[in-house]
Amino acid sequence: VSQSRYKVIRVGDNVSWRGSWGSQPAKLAQVVHIEKTEQRRQKYGHSVNEVSLSEKDYAVFSLNNGHWAYGEQIDHIEDVPEVL
Repeated sequence: VSQSRYKVIRVGDNVSWRGSWGSQPAKLAQVVHIEKTEQRRQKYGHSVNEVSLSEKDYAVFSLNNGHWAYGEQIDHIEDVPEVL
């Protein structure tokens, strides 16, 4: 888990994403939508603009690469060059 100074992941933030339920190598992505869920690994919840890092496993993230991810598949990235 990232040692980020940030306490939340917001729509528009850069993340390190691991596909195939976390088994693939990490790739850069940007969060385009977040749904907060009531249980871990639920695919649908209610739309929010941010989620705390301590609750990210209770969220589903849509990414700018056309994929979605559970919270355990992503880590927040602070300073990424404008390559996304």
